[in-house]
Amino acid sequence: MQSTYENPIGQPYHSSSRTKNLRTMFAKPRLKKSILPPLGKKRKLKSTVEEVTFDDDARLEFLTGFHKRKQLRVKRAQELAAKRAHQEKLDMRKQIRSERRREVEQHVETVNRMLRESGAVTDPVEDGLDEDGGDEWDGFPDKPNLDIVDHEEEYIDEDRFTTVTVETVTISRDGLDKAQVSLENGDEEEEKEKREWTAAEEAEKEEVPI
Repeated sequence: MQSTYENPIGQPYHSSSRTKNLRTMFAKPRLKKSILPPLGKKRKLKSTVEEVTFDDDARLEFLTGFHKRKQLRVKRAQELAAKRAHQEKLDMRKQIRSERRREVEQHVETVNRMLRESGAVTDPVEDGLDEDGGDEWDGFPDKPNLDIVDHEEEYIDEDRFTTVTVETVTISRDGLDKAQVSLENGDEEEEKEKREWTAAEEAEKEEVPI
């Protein structure tokens, strides 16, 4: 059974035609619209020409400054060469000082070894505490009993000739004095008699007869 309806215009139409139109409408799905806005057309960039300005002063400086720039380069090279030479001189002096210090240390070590071998110098030995447990120091003796050392040693190292003189010295307030061998008792008495005889002879010479 078909029913008829009136459309807004006033013309009747059947319901079957309506359902047919609906079927044809939803037979194919509609395309979804994109959320993004449509892409605009790419515009061609126009090539812009930069402005070129001519500097007369720069042109004049370039054309007339060849000699000046050459002199600056020469001066800069001379300064660098002077700095390099100064640094090389400092390095050479440092090397020479280290070599001399090493030679002096070796020489001192050699002399000390020879003195130890000859018995002129003995290695210091730490003394223990006294039996009473006292650790007081009485100072140096007035006249220490030391062996008098006085001799020369000669060393030849490649083209160098070195003479080392080793002698015993005493330290006083006036400075360093060469140690002298003390006279024996007989020599002391003989020296004393000579002094007394010399004094008596001088006294006789001074007496003048009246």
